[in-house]
Amino acid sequence: MKIVIGDTNIFIDLINIDLLDTFLKFEYEIHTTDFVLYELNDLQIKILEKCINESKILLDKADEDELVEIIKLQSKKRTLSITNMSVYYFAKEQNALILTGDKQFRNYAENNKMRVRGILLVLDETLHRKLLNKIVLADKLTKLMSTNKRLPADACKKRLMKWKDEN
Repeated sequence: MKIVIGDTNIFIDLINIDLLDTFLKFEYEIHTTDFVLYELNDLQIKILEKCINESKILLDKADEDELVEIIKLQSKKRTLSITNMSVYYFAKEQNALILTGDKQFRNYAENNKMRVRGILLVLDETLHRKLLNKIVLADKLTKLMSTNKRLPADACKKRLMKWKDEN
């Protein structure tokens, strides 16, 4: 089973476009870190904690030694957050795929030979697994584009055109 570790922005996006429950149906072992929870608002924390309590998402908590390692990583790359480095650390330890929408973090992880994808993977997989149709996904992507200005615009537009043209 593929292990994926989600960064903060992935969960924010999934919750904002009401796609978290669909994502949880994937045959992935989904993880996040305790640091990610600290960056969410109260409603988002409540939603994620419910998933964690139901064992749909596994929470990686840094012990003292792991925290020291995460801080060391972050001190070498100060432009990235402790949260980013917690995701990176646990992904490296578990040979997991990182899910993030943070371009700087993505570049860092890829430069360090980690596998990284973003929210578009979730949309593509949702379609591939036939969990939602193209019209619904196009609506969700349009909504996401209105709230998340850091998405790769060309890749989003390409999907929207394809999904709308094939209907």
